[in-house]
Amino acid sequence: MFRSKNAAKATLAALLMPFLLMTGCSIGVNVDTMLTPPKLSAQQEQIYQALTDSTGPDIRLKYPKRGNYLSAFIIEDFDGDNTEEAIVFYEKSGISAADAGLRINVLDCIDGEWRSLRDRAADGTEIEKVVISPLGELDRMNVIVGYSTANQSEKYISVYTYEDTYLECTFTRSYAMFDVADTGSGNAHPDLILLCAANASEQPAYAAVYRLQAGDGLYHESKYTFLDGYTDYNQIIYGQLDDGRVALYIDAATGTSNLQTEILAMEDTRLTNLLELCKRPTGEPYRAEDTVRRAGLSSMDIDGDHVPEIPVQDVFLGYKDAAESEQIRQTRWLKLSEPRLFAEYGSYYNAGDGYAFLLPECWEDHVTVVRDPTEDELRFVVYDGAWTDDMPVLMRIYIAYDDADRDEHLADGYQLLHTKGTASYLAKAEDGNELSLTIGKLLTGFRFLS
Repeated sequence: MFRSKNAAKATLAALLMPFLLMTGCSIGVNVDTMLTPPKLSAQQEQIYQALTDSTGPDIRLKYPKRGNYLSAFIIEDFDGDNTEEAIVFYEKSGISAADAGLRINVLDCIDGEWRSLRDRAADGTEIEKVVISPLGELDRMNVIVGYSTANQSEKYISVYTYEDTYLECTFTRSYAMFDVADTGSGNAHPDLILLCAANASEQPAYAAVYRLQAGDGLYHESKYTFLDGYTDYNQIIYGQLDDGRVALYIDAATGTSNLQTEILAMEDTRLTNLLELCKRPTGEPYRAEDTVRRAGLSSMDIDGDHVPEIPVQDVFLGYKDAAESEQIRQTRWLKLSEPRLFAEYGSYYNAGDGYAFLLPECWEDHVTVVRDPTEDELRFVVYDGAWTDDMPVLMRIYIAYDDADRDEHLADGYQLLHTKGTASYLAKAEDGNELSLTIGKLLTGFRFLS
Protein backbone atom coordinates (compact mmCIF):
# COMPACT_ATOMS: atom_id res chain seq x y z
CA MET A 1 0.00 0.00 0.00
CA PHE A 2 2.74 2.43 0.96
CA ARG A 3 6.18 3.02 -0.51
CA SER A 4 7.93 2.76 2.89
CA LYS A 5 6.23 -0.53 3.64
CA ASN A 6 7.18 -2.01 0.27
CA ALA A 7 10.78 -0.97 0.75
CA ALA A 8 10.81 -2.62 4.16
CA LYS A 9 9.33 -5.80 2.73
CA ALA A 10 11.87 -5.85 -0.10
CA THR A 11 14.73 -5.51 2.39
CA LEU A 12 13.31 -8.29 4.55
CA ALA A 13 12.84 -10.55 1.54
CA ALA A 14 16.44 -9.99 0.47
CA LEU A 15 17.68 -10.89 3.94
CA LEU A 16 15.55 -14.03 4.14
CA MET A 17 16.13 -15.33 0.62
CA PRO A 18 19.33 -17.31 1.36
CA PHE A 19 17.59 -19.06 4.25
CA LEU A 20 14.48 -19.78 2.18
CA LEU A 21 16.61 -21.29 -0.54
CA MET A 22 18.36 -23.51 2.00
CA THR A 23 15.21 -24.67 3.81
CA GLY A 24 11.81 -24.00 2.34
CA CYS A 25 12.38 -25.38 -1.15
CA SER A 26 14.01 -28.72 -0.35
CA ILE A 27 11.56 -31.42 -1.38
CA GLY A 28 11.13 -34.15 1.22
CA VAL A 29 13.02 -32.38 4.00
CA ASN A 30 11.61 -33.25 7.44
CA VAL A 31 11.09 -30.38 9.84
CA ASP A 32 12.60 -32.49 12.65
CA THR A 33 15.92 -32.55 10.77
CA MET A 34 15.88 -28.82 10.02
CA LEU A 35 15.40 -27.52 13.53
CA THR A 36 17.65 -27.94 16.57
CA PRO A 37 15.59 -29.75 19.24
CA PRO A 38 14.84 -27.59 22.25
CA LYS A 39 16.85 -28.12 25.41
CA LEU A 40 15.12 -30.60 27.71
CA SER A 41 14.04 -29.67 31.22
CA ALA A 42 15.32 -31.67 34.20
CA GLN A 43 12.07 -33.66 34.30
CA GLN A 44 12.21 -34.32 30.55
CA GLU A 45 15.84 -35.46 30.88
CA GLN A 46 14.75 -38.03 33.47
CA ILE A 47 11.92 -39.23 31.23
CA TYR A 48 14.25 -39.36 28.23
CA GLN A 49 16.76 -41.46 30.17
CA ALA A 50 14.00 -43.89 31.18
CA LEU A 51 12.83 -44.03 27.57
CA THR A 52 16.28 -44.82 26.14
CA ASP A 53 16.87 -47.40 28.89
CA SER A 54 13.87 -49.21 27.38
CA THR A 55 14.29 -48.52 23.66
CA GLY A 56 18.02 -48.09 23.29
CA PRO A 57 19.82 -44.82 22.53
CA ASP A 58 19.22 -44.67 18.77
CA ILE A 59 15.95 -42.75 18.74
CA ARG A 60 14.75 -39.41 17.48
CA LEU A 61 12.06 -37.41 19.27
CA LYS A 62 9.07 -36.32 17.17
CA TYR A 63 7.25 -33.03 17.71
CA PRO A 64 3.68 -31.91 16.91
CA LYS A 65 3.56 -29.24 14.21
CA ARG A 66 0.85 -27.04 15.70
CA GLY A 67 -1.50 -26.60 18.64
CA ASN A 68 -0.95 -26.04 22.35
CA TYR A 69 1.24 -29.12 22.80
CA LEU A 70 4.42 -28.66 20.79
CA SER A 71 6.71 -30.95 22.78
CA ALA A 72 7.57 -34.59 22.12
CA PHE A 73 6.84 -35.06 25.85
CA ILE A 74 3.19 -34.89 26.96
CA ILE A 75 3.11 -34.90 30.77
CA GLU A 76 -0.34 -34.97 32.38
CA ASP A 77 -2.47 -36.85 34.89
CA PHE A 78 -4.07 -39.06 32.26
CA ASP A 79 -5.79 -41.56 34.57
CA GLY A 80 -7.02 -39.25 37.34
CA ASP A 81 -4.84 -40.72 40.10
CA ASN A 82 -3.43 -37.27 41.04
CA THR A 83 0.03 -38.14 39.73
CA GLU A 84 1.49 -37.34 36.36
CA GLU A 85 2.20 -39.80 33.60
CA ALA A 86 4.09 -39.14 30.37
CA ILE A 87 3.79 -40.16 26.77
CA VAL A 88 6.65 -39.55 24.37
CA PHE A 89 6.57 -39.56 20.58
CA TYR A 90 9.70 -40.92 18.95
CA GLU A 91 11.04 -43.02 16.11
CA LYS A 92 14.00 -45.34 16.00
CA SER A 93 16.97 -44.52 13.83
CA GLY A 94 19.61 -46.69 12.22
CA ILE A 95 17.23 -49.61 11.62
CA SER A 96 15.58 -51.19 8.61
CA ALA A 97 12.65 -49.47 6.94
CA ALA A 98 10.38 -52.34 7.98
CA ASP A 99 11.07 -51.65 11.67
CA ALA A 100 11.00 -47.86 11.39
CA GLY A 101 8.01 -45.68 12.16
CA LEU A 102 6.50 -43.31 14.66
CA ARG A 103 5.94 -44.80 18.11
CA ILE A 104 4.40 -43.79 21.44
CA ASN A 105 5.96 -44.72 24.76
CA VAL A 106 4.02 -44.51 28.04
CA LEU A 107 5.95 -43.78 31.23
CA ASP A 108 5.02 -43.35 34.88
CA CYS A 109 6.87 -42.07 37.93
CA ILE A 110 7.01 -44.93 40.41
CA ASP A 111 8.69 -44.44 43.79
CA GLY A 112 10.27 -41.26 42.48
CA GLU A 113 11.73 -42.89 39.38
CA TRP A 114 10.42 -42.67 35.81
CA ARG A 115 9.85 -46.03 34.13
CA SER A 116 8.70 -47.06 30.68
CA LEU A 117 5.51 -49.14 30.96
CA ARG A 118 4.15 -49.54 27.44
CA ASP A 119 5.29 -48.96 23.90
CA ARG A 120 3.06 -48.99 20.83
CA ALA A 121 3.05 -48.03 17.19
CA ALA A 122 1.43 -44.72 16.35
CA ASP A 123 -1.25 -44.39 13.67
CA GLY A 124 0.69 -42.13 11.29
CA THR A 125 4.19 -40.97 10.45
CA GLU A 126 3.98 -37.25 11.41
CA ILE A 127 2.18 -35.53 14.28
CA GLU A 128 -0.04 -32.66 13.20
CA LYS A 129 -1.65 -31.70 16.51
CA VAL A 130 -2.26 -33.04 20.03
CA VAL A 131 -5.20 -32.15 22.28
CA ILE A 132 -5.64 -33.41 25.86
CA SER A 133 -9.29 -33.14 26.93
CA PRO A 134 -12.35 -34.89 28.32
CA LEU A 135 -15.08 -35.48 25.76
CA GLY A 136 -18.88 -35.58 26.00
CA GLU A 137 -20.38 -37.00 29.17
CA LEU A 138 -17.35 -38.94 30.45
CA ASP A 139 -14.82 -37.49 32.87
CA ARG A 140 -11.94 -39.53 31.52
CA MET A 141 -9.02 -37.69 29.97
CA ASN A 142 -8.43 -38.33 26.28
CA VAL A 143 -5.24 -38.00 24.27
CA ILE A 144 -6.38 -36.82 20.82
CA VAL A 145 -3.71 -37.00 18.14
CA GLY A 146 -3.95 -35.83 14.55
CA TYR A 147 -1.50 -37.67 12.33
CA SER A 148 -0.41 -37.31 8.73
CA THR A 149 1.58 -39.39 6.32
CA ALA A 150 5.08 -38.25 5.42
CA ASN A 151 3.89 -36.40 2.30
CA GLN A 152 0.76 -35.09 4.13
CA SER A 153 -1.48 -36.66 1.49
CA GLU A 154 -3.61 -38.30 4.17
CA LYS A 155 -4.50 -37.42 7.75
CA TYR A 156 -5.87 -39.61 10.51
CA ILE A 157 -7.12 -38.81 13.98
CA SER A 158 -6.84 -41.21 16.90
CA VAL A 159 -8.34 -40.82 20.38
CA TYR A 160 -6.54 -42.71 23.17
CA THR A 161 -7.49 -43.36 26.79
CA TYR A 162 -5.02 -44.35 29.48
CA GLU A 163 -5.98 -46.90 32.11
CA ASP A 164 -3.99 -49.49 34.05
CA THR A 165 -0.80 -48.58 32.19
CA TYR A 166 -2.49 -49.27 28.84
CA LEU A 167 -2.99 -46.66 26.11
CA GLU A 168 -6.09 -47.79 24.24
CA CYS A 169 -7.27 -46.32 20.92
CA THR A 170 -11.03 -45.73 21.23
CA PHE A 171 -11.67 -43.84 17.99
CA THR A 172 -9.99 -43.37 14.62
CA ARG A 173 -11.03 -41.62 11.40
CA SER A 174 -9.54 -39.87 8.42
CA TYR A 175 -9.88 -36.07 8.52
CA ALA A 176 -8.84 -32.79 6.96
CA MET A 177 -9.19 -30.62 10.09
CA PHE A 178 -10.29 -31.32 13.65
CA ASP A 179 -11.06 -29.42 16.82
CA VAL A 180 -12.37 -30.05 20.32
CA ALA A 181 -14.98 -27.50 21.39
CA ASP A 182 -18.27 -26.86 23.13
CA THR A 183 -21.04 -27.35 20.58
CA GLY A 184 -23.81 -26.39 23.00
CA SER A 185 -24.71 -29.91 24.07
CA GLY A 186 -25.18 -28.92 27.71
CA ASN A 187 -22.54 -31.44 28.79
CA ALA A 188 -19.69 -30.54 31.06
CA HIS A 189 -17.18 -31.40 28.36
CA PRO A 190 -16.62 -30.49 24.70
CA ASP A 191 -17.23 -32.64 21.65
CA LEU A 192 -14.91 -33.80 18.90
CA ILE A 193 -15.43 -31.97 15.58
CA LEU A 194 -14.10 -33.35 12.30
CA LEU A 195 -14.03 -31.76 8.86
CA CYS A 196 -13.50 -34.25 6.06
CA ALA A 197 -12.60 -33.49 2.47
CA ALA A 198 -14.08 -34.82 -0.74
CA ASN A 199 -11.82 -37.36 -2.42
CA ALA A 200 -11.34 -39.28 -5.63
CA SER A 201 -13.33 -42.25 -4.33
CA GLU A 202 -16.44 -40.07 -4.39
CA GLN A 203 -16.58 -39.46 -0.64
CA PRO A 204 -18.33 -36.08 -0.26
CA ALA A 205 -17.02 -33.31 1.95
CA TYR A 206 -18.72 -33.26 5.34
CA ALA A 207 -18.59 -32.03 8.93
CA ALA A 208 -19.28 -34.32 11.88
CA VAL A 209 -19.68 -33.85 15.63
CA TYR A 210 -18.83 -36.87 17.78
CA ARG A 211 -20.37 -36.90 21.25
CA LEU A 212 -19.06 -39.43 23.74
CA GLN A 213 -21.99 -40.70 25.84
CA ALA A 214 -21.77 -42.14 29.33
CA GLY A 215 -24.48 -44.76 28.93
CA ASP A 216 -22.75 -46.89 26.30
CA GLY A 217 -19.31 -45.29 26.15
CA LEU A 218 -19.70 -44.84 22.38
CA TYR A 219 -19.14 -41.88 20.08
CA HIS A 220 -22.47 -40.73 18.63
CA GLU A 221 -22.11 -39.07 15.25
CA SER A 222 -24.02 -36.02 13.96
CA LYS A 223 -23.08 -35.43 10.35
CA TYR A 224 -23.76 -32.79 7.70
CA THR A 225 -22.76 -33.38 4.08
CA PHE A 226 -21.77 -30.24 2.20
CA LEU A 227 -23.16 -29.48 -1.23
CA ASP A 228 -19.72 -28.33 -2.39
CA GLY A 229 -16.81 -30.73 -2.81
CA TYR A 230 -14.32 -29.06 -0.49
CA THR A 231 -10.80 -30.44 -0.59
CA ASP A 232 -9.38 -28.28 2.20
CA TYR A 233 -10.40 -26.03 5.09
CA ASN A 234 -8.95 -22.81 6.45
CA GLN A 235 -10.38 -22.66 10.00
CA ILE A 236 -13.24 -23.32 12.40
CA ILE A 237 -14.34 -20.55 14.78
CA TYR A 238 -17.34 -20.32 17.05
CA GLY A 239 -20.10 -17.83 17.76
CA GLN A 240 -23.07 -17.44 20.06
CA LEU A 241 -26.56 -17.57 18.57
CA ASP A 242 -29.48 -15.52 19.89
CA ASP A 243 -30.97 -18.63 21.52
CA GLY A 244 -27.69 -19.51 23.26
CA ARG A 245 -26.60 -22.27 20.90
CA VAL A 246 -23.07 -22.43 19.52
CA ALA A 247 -22.56 -21.88 15.79
CA LEU A 248 -19.61 -23.36 13.90
CA TYR A 249 -18.22 -21.00 11.26
CA ILE A 250 -16.23 -23.12 8.80
CA ASP A 251 -14.07 -21.34 6.23
CA ALA A 252 -13.63 -23.81 3.39
CA ALA A 253 -11.34 -23.59 0.37
CA THR A 254 -12.86 -23.57 -3.10
CA GLY A 255 -10.14 -24.22 -5.62
CA THR A 256 -6.80 -22.59 -4.85
CA SER A 257 -7.76 -18.93 -4.57
CA ASN A 258 -11.12 -18.57 -2.78
CA LEU A 259 -12.83 -19.18 0.52
CA GLN A 260 -16.47 -19.50 1.46
CA THR A 261 -18.17 -20.08 4.78
CA GLU A 262 -20.55 -22.73 6.08
CA ILE A 263 -22.41 -22.04 9.34
CA LEU A 264 -23.55 -25.12 11.25
CA ALA A 265 -25.12 -25.72 14.67
CA MET A 266 -26.35 -28.65 16.73
CA GLU A 267 -30.12 -28.91 17.05
CA ASP A 268 -30.76 -31.66 19.59
CA THR A 269 -28.74 -34.50 18.03
CA ARG A 270 -28.78 -33.13 14.47
CA LEU A 271 -26.17 -30.95 12.78
CA THR A 272 -27.99 -28.30 10.73
CA ASN A 273 -26.96 -25.67 8.18
CA LEU A 274 -28.01 -22.23 9.43
CA LEU A 275 -27.47 -20.50 6.10
CA GLU A 276 -30.24 -22.62 4.61
CA LEU A 277 -32.62 -21.20 7.23
CA CYS A 278 -31.89 -17.64 6.08
CA LYS A 279 -33.80 -16.34 3.09
CA ARG A 280 -32.61 -14.16 0.24
CA PRO A 281 -34.90 -11.28 -0.84
CA THR A 282 -36.17 -13.67 -3.52
CA GLY A 283 -37.25 -16.14 -0.82
CA GLU A 284 -34.58 -18.69 -1.71
CA PRO A 285 -32.24 -19.94 1.04
CA TYR A 286 -28.69 -18.68 1.25
CA ARG A 287 -25.80 -20.95 0.36
CA ALA A 288 -22.11 -20.86 1.19
CA GLU A 289 -21.44 -19.55 -2.33
CA ASP A 290 -23.06 -16.27 -1.20
CA THR A 291 -20.01 -15.76 1.04
CA VAL A 292 -17.31 -16.47 -1.55
CA ARG A 293 -14.21 -14.24 -1.46
CA ARG A 294 -10.49 -14.50 -2.12
CA ALA A 295 -8.25 -16.61 0.10
CA GLY A 296 -6.82 -14.76 3.09
CA LEU A 297 -10.11 -13.15 4.09
CA SER A 298 -10.98 -15.28 7.11
CA SER A 299 -14.13 -14.96 9.18
CA MET A 300 -13.57 -13.23 12.52
CA ASP A 301 -15.37 -11.43 15.30
CA ILE A 302 -14.50 -7.97 14.00
CA ASP A 303 -16.49 -6.05 16.65
CA GLY A 304 -16.01 -8.23 19.75
CA ASP A 305 -19.68 -9.19 20.24
CA HIS A 306 -19.00 -12.98 20.26
CA VAL A 307 -20.63 -13.36 16.84
CA PRO A 308 -18.18 -13.82 13.94
CA GLU A 309 -18.58 -11.80 10.77
CA ILE A 310 -17.85 -13.07 7.27
CA PRO A 311 -15.82 -10.72 5.01
CA VAL A 312 -16.97 -10.39 1.40
CA GLN A 313 -15.73 -7.79 -1.05
CA ASP A 314 -16.89 -5.43 -3.76
CA VAL A 315 -15.27 -2.27 -5.09
CA PHE A 316 -15.41 1.14 -3.47
CA LEU A 317 -17.45 3.85 -5.14
CA GLY A 318 -16.01 4.98 -8.47
CA TYR A 319 -13.96 1.85 -9.20
CA LYS A 320 -16.52 -0.30 -10.98
CA ASP A 321 -15.15 0.46 -14.45
CA ALA A 322 -11.49 0.68 -13.44
CA ALA A 323 -8.94 -1.96 -14.38
CA GLU A 324 -8.72 -4.67 -11.74
CA SER A 325 -5.15 -3.71 -10.87
CA GLU A 326 -6.32 -0.17 -10.07
CA GLN A 327 -9.39 -1.06 -8.04
CA ILE A 328 -9.63 -0.57 -4.29
CA ARG A 329 -11.95 -3.08 -2.71
CA GLN A 330 -14.40 -2.52 0.09
CA THR A 331 -14.90 -5.32 2.60
CA ARG A 332 -18.42 -5.87 3.88
CA TRP A 333 -18.81 -7.93 7.04
CA LEU A 334 -21.80 -10.29 6.90
CA LYS A 335 -23.50 -11.18 10.16
CA LEU A 336 -25.91 -14.02 10.86
CA SER A 337 -28.94 -13.11 12.96
CA GLU A 338 -31.56 -15.75 12.26
CA PRO A 339 -33.36 -15.69 9.96
CA ARG A 340 -31.23 -12.97 8.31
CA LEU A 341 -27.77 -12.68 6.84
CA PHE A 342 -26.92 -9.02 6.39
CA ALA A 343 -23.98 -6.65 5.90
CA GLU A 344 -23.32 -5.23 9.35
CA TYR A 345 -20.36 -3.03 8.36
CA GLY A 346 -18.58 -1.68 5.33
CA SER A 347 -14.83 -1.23 5.73
CA TYR A 348 -11.42 -0.73 4.29
CA TYR A 349 -9.53 -3.91 5.26
CA ASN A 350 -5.83 -4.43 4.63
CA ALA A 351 -4.93 -7.95 5.82
CA GLY A 352 -1.28 -7.45 4.89
CA ASP A 353 -0.96 -4.41 7.12
CA GLY A 354 -3.10 -6.04 9.80
CA TYR A 355 -5.86 -3.50 10.23
CA ALA A 356 -9.42 -2.66 9.24
CA PHE A 357 -11.34 0.60 9.38
CA LEU A 358 -15.10 0.22 9.78
CA LEU A 359 -16.81 3.02 7.88
CA PRO A 360 -19.10 5.33 9.87
CA GLU A 361 -22.69 4.74 8.86
CA CYS A 362 -23.02 8.29 7.53
CA TRP A 363 -20.13 7.62 5.12
CA GLU A 364 -21.84 4.67 3.44
CA ASP A 365 -22.66 5.41 -0.23
CA HIS A 366 -20.93 8.82 0.00
CA VAL A 367 -17.24 8.08 0.58
CA THR A 368 -14.56 6.31 -1.40
CA VAL A 369 -10.85 5.64 -0.94
CA VAL A 370 -7.83 6.82 -2.95
CA ARG A 371 -4.15 6.12 -2.64
CA ASP A 372 -1.83 9.09 -2.86
CA PRO A 373 1.49 7.74 -4.22
CA THR A 374 3.21 11.07 -3.66
CA GLU A 375 2.51 11.19 0.07
CA ASP A 376 2.37 7.38 0.54
CA GLU A 377 -0.97 7.67 2.29
CA LEU A 378 -4.54 6.41 2.03
CA ARG A 379 -7.30 9.02 1.82
CA PHE A 380 -11.02 8.77 2.45
CA VAL A 381 -12.76 11.33 0.25
CA VAL A 382 -16.31 12.45 -0.53
CA TYR A 383 -17.42 11.03 -3.89
CA ASP A 384 -20.42 12.49 -5.72
CA GLY A 385 -20.22 10.39 -8.88
CA ALA A 386 -17.22 11.96 -10.60
CA TRP A 387 -13.48 11.91 -10.01
CA THR A 388 -12.07 15.42 -9.44
CA ASP A 389 -8.88 16.84 -7.97
CA ASP A 390 -10.77 18.72 -5.25
CA MET A 391 -12.79 15.92 -3.66
CA PRO A 392 -13.01 16.79 0.08
CA VAL A 393 -10.67 14.67 2.20
CA LEU A 394 -12.23 13.34 5.41
CA MET A 395 -9.36 11.22 6.78
CA ARG A 396 -5.77 10.27 5.97
CA ILE A 397 -4.00 7.06 7.07
CA TYR A 398 -0.24 6.77 7.03
CA ILE A 399 2.22 4.10 8.23
CA ALA A 400 5.66 5.33 9.30
CA TYR A 401 8.62 2.98 9.62
CA ASP A 402 11.13 5.18 11.45
CA ASP A 403 10.99 7.64 14.33
CA ALA A 404 11.80 10.72 12.26
CA ASP A 405 9.01 10.02 9.78
CA ARG A 406 6.56 9.35 12.59
CA ASP A 407 7.49 12.52 14.46
CA GLU A 408 7.19 14.61 11.30
CA HIS A 409 3.62 13.42 10.77
CA LEU A 410 2.72 13.88 14.42
CA ALA A 411 3.89 17.49 14.13
CA ASP A 412 1.59 17.84 11.10
CA GLY A 413 -1.51 16.92 13.11
CA TYR A 414 -1.60 13.14 12.69
CA GLN A 415 -2.57 10.98 15.67
CA LEU A 416 -0.68 7.85 16.64
CA LEU A 417 -3.15 4.94 16.66
CA HIS A 418 -1.06 1.81 17.05
CA THR A 419 2.48 0.46 16.85
CA LYS A 420 3.70 -2.94 15.67
CA GLY A 421 7.42 -3.58 15.48
CA THR A 422 8.91 -0.62 13.65
CA ALA A 423 5.56 0.40 12.12
CA SER A 424 3.58 3.33 13.51
CA TYR A 425 -0.03 3.64 12.34
CA LEU A 426 -1.18 7.26 12.13
CA ALA A 427 -4.38 9.00 11.06
CA LYS A 428 -5.50 12.58 10.57
CA ALA A 429 -9.11 13.81 10.49
CA GLU A 430 -9.93 16.75 8.21
CA ASP A 431 -12.79 19.13 8.89
CA GLY A 432 -14.76 21.53 6.70
CA ASN A 433 -17.33 19.10 5.26
CA GLU A 434 -20.74 18.01 6.51
CA LEU A 435 -19.43 14.44 6.60
CA SER A 436 -16.34 15.40 8.62
CA LEU A 437 -15.89 13.61 11.96
CA THR A 438 -13.48 14.19 14.81
CA ILE A 439 -10.53 11.86 15.22
CA GLY A 440 -12.10 10.67 18.47
CA LYS A 441 -15.18 9.38 16.63
CA LEU A 442 -13.08 7.88 13.84
CA LEU A 443 -10.87 5.98 16.29
CA THR A 444 -13.79 3.72 17.22
CA GLY A 445 -13.76 2.31 13.69
CA PHE A 446 -10.15 1.02 13.73
CA ARG A 447 -9.40 -2.65 14.36
CA PHE A 448 -5.79 -3.80 14.59
CA LEU A 449 -5.78 -7.52 13.95
CA SER A 450 -2.22 -8.62 14.56
